[in-house]
Amino acid sequence: MLQTHSLCKSFGCAVAVDTLDLSVQVGQIRGLLGPNGAGKSTTIRMICGVLAPTSGSVTIHGTDISISPSVAKQALGYVPEGAPLPLEFLPIEYLQHTASMYGLSGDERREAISHWAQRCDIVNVLRKPIGSLSRGYRQRVSLAAALVHKPKLVVLDEPSTGLDPAQNASFRTLLQEVSQSAAILYSSHNLAEVEATCDVVSIINYGKCVFDGDFTALRSSKDGYVVEVSPHGVVEQLQGTDVIRIDEEWSRCTVHGTDGQAIANTVVEVAGKLRLLRPTLDSLEANYLRIISASEVSA
Repeated sequence: MLQTHSLCKSFGCAVAVDTLDLSVQVGQIRGLLGPNGAGKSTTIRMICGVLAPTSGSVTIHGTDISISPSVAKQALGYVPEGAPLPLEFLPIEYLQHTASMYGLSGDERREAISHWAQRCDIVNVLRKPIGSLSRGYRQRVSLAAALVHKPKLVVLDEPSTGLDPAQNASFRTLLQEVSQSAAILYSSHNLAEVEATCDVVSIINYGKCVFDGDFTALRSSKDGYVVEVSPHGVVEQLQGTDVIRIDEEWSRCTVHGTDGQAIANTVVEVAGKLRLLRPTLDSLEANYLRIISASEVSA
């Protein structure tokens, strides 16, 4: 649905995006992560046709946006960071204008606005000036406008800003529904929110993709295992650390410098019992920072 090929953008001598290949398929929510200045916003603006690339291409629903921008944008729904909206409009007016811009009229337009106003929980503010709405409501109005024409690609830039925890949960459920018929690109600084929302993630730094995969791969294993064994003396045989006595029979510890099979063999040899053997994992934040740090060393 979305494919960028060798996408580049330079501002004078400064390279903001460097030969970036990025794809998102229907049914997929791809997170886009990276530090400030990594090239995320520039990438999104090129995908949405706001900026022209220096070189490379953006294809949406089979259409190169530089060749047929109006056709490509017809398949696109975009929520910019901060949800900039005309403050003097009523949400109903803004949605009517947006729907008309995408060719909806009459009953089709009314039904689409009614549906997305309900799904985005903005029915009770449709006739209040946008300028009087909270940040969370403005974000939801912007989302409804992006979805009103049933786009095949939805691009979201910091979309959960201003939403409270309950709204965030509802928002994630909505995105899962939308992803059944659309591809979603979700850019955010919030690691936990991206993990809770997205299927896969791309991390960019200095305009290059430095990680592309799922969250299992991003949470790479450390050199160690968490084990639960009985009786307590087995811990000493395993040379376990971070020991916790769970109850009168079982202990939990961390074992480094060996593999899972060797741990199991040792427990059998000392006539012990083993009920948990799990690789230890770095936190998502630790691995994200490690990837960013490594990319800065090689830049």
